[in-house]
Amino acid sequence: MKKIAILSALFSTLFLTQISSADTLAQWTFETSPPADLANSTTISGILADTGTGTASALHASVTTDWTTPSGNGSANSLSANEWGIGDYFQFSSTTVGFEDIFLGWAQTSSGTGPGEFKLAYQVNGGGFTDFLNYTVLPNQAALPGLGTWGGTEITGYNFSVDLSALTGLDNVASVDFRLIMRTTADSTPPGTVALAGTDRVDNFTISATAVPEPTSAAIIGGFGILGVFMSARRRN
Repeated sequence: MKKIAILSALFSTLFLTQISSADTLAQWTFETSPPADLANSTTISGILADTGTGTASALHASVTTDWTTPSGNGSANSLSANEWGIGDYFQFSSTTVGFEDIFLGWAQTSSGTGPGEFKLAYQVNGGGFTDFLNYTVLPNQAALPGLGTWGGTEITGYNFSVDLSALTGLDNVASVDFRLIMRTTADSTPPGTVALAGTDRVDNFTISATAVPEPTSAAIIGGFGILGVFMSARRRN
């Protein structure tokens, strides 16, 4: 029995070593790699992830769009833009090679006259975007019950999280792109109408995933099965 206990402890140790919690593949806090403010431009690009590997970009139809870095959700910087129209977006790109079970998180808010209705879309290896979900952005107003304005303290009411683990096509691929796209000007709560001066900002966009099990993990799991058979045989004897 002592040998069985030792083998069981060894397999358990190796197995737990192979399994880890979700890793951050890329995160944009706009703190260590903030973009320079850019006036009168339809695009901004080449924004490096603060953690991990990836680049952020954005596109607007209006040539008078201003890209700025006002206070984030509990931090000094975020990425903000005015001059919103349907189809304008923020984009975050990375790779999931060696990883699976993708999970996204980010913070987003608008000004009182900014856009309120967005959708999340994804693209794999440049194959075209697929819409995943529609969501509503709250305006950055302390008057809303239980919320305050962005600043030195993170306010969880402005945070979003999306589990994409069911989309196995996102697993272990060379390139993935995620877009936050303005989708409508229809009335909603808060209003989805857009004024030329209205802004929307994003912060702390994070792509997380779990490492694909290495071949040794399968061997360890198989070892548990062998150990179980061995222990069962011992009991019968």
